Amino acid sequence: MGERKQMEEVDALNETGRQCLERGRLDGACQAFSKGLDLLRENPDPKRQAALLNNLGHVLVAMDRRDEALERFQEAGRLSEGMGDRTGQAWQLANMGSVYRDQEEYEAALEHYIRALSFFEEEEQPMGMADQYSNIGYIHAMRREREIALEWFQKALAMYGSLGQESKASLVEQNIKVLLSSGRR
Repeated sequence: MGERKQMEEVDALNETGRQCLERGRLDGACQAFSKGLDLLRENPDPKRQAALLNNLGHVLVAMDRRDEALERFQEAGRLSEGMGDRTGQAWQLANMGSVYRDQEEYEAALEHYIRALSFFEEEEQPMGMADQYSNIGYIHAMRREREIALEWFQKALAMYGSLGQESKASLVEQNIKVLLSSGRR
């Protein structure tokens, strides 16, 4: 198979995997992403590999295979680092933070979110920054650090508002309401 044709097949597998994921067909998504990665062993393409690893990581999270997901996000992060893609690295750090959050390993989650935030700030990526403000706020809320959580949520709310991200702003507003109501008990 020619290299161009192979890359087209990899891209098609990535799209198939994404469609399967959207439809909740996790096994199909896992197979498509894995097959794409297998094809890239012959002709490595770090950008495509990082995308497939990222997508596979999200499928593995949905399948409750978090340790494997963490490995895929780490691999994608290393590839992003090798390409000099700080934004890609930041997203992988955030993904890893979310895996740790889901495992209630809040210190590790916070460390990853803070590192992701620093990369997003360096790259001037406001959406990534806002997401990390919210993630950091959530971790502080889970650690019962109400005032610190509120500060981070307020930063996220302001950034989402400036970006016109109404649905994300609404979620942050709900988190703030829950924190404020829990403080009145």
